[in-house]
Amino acid sequence: MSDDAPVCARCGSAVTVNRENYELFERMHWLCFHLEFEHKADVDVPCSGPSCPWFVIEALRRGLTDAGLDPAVILMHAIARRTATA
Repeated sequence: MSDDAPVCARCGSAVTVNRENYELFERMHWLCFHLEFEHKADVDVPCSGPSCPWFVIEALRRGLTDAGLDPAVILMHAIARRTATA
């Protein structure tokens, strides 16, 4: 593959991560492929797929809450760390 990143057939953006799977994912980002072919729900709602990003986020949120941690506070700290290193 050339140095130019291929373009996603769904969103039109460059595919830079998972380029090796570009053809496998029908010339799309993995997330675009998931939303196009696998996600059988409103795109803003978790689907039944175990690798669905929204399912993973919700599962982690529940796990943190069950462990007595506040996901919003953890996210604020992560944003602050990222801003500090940018």
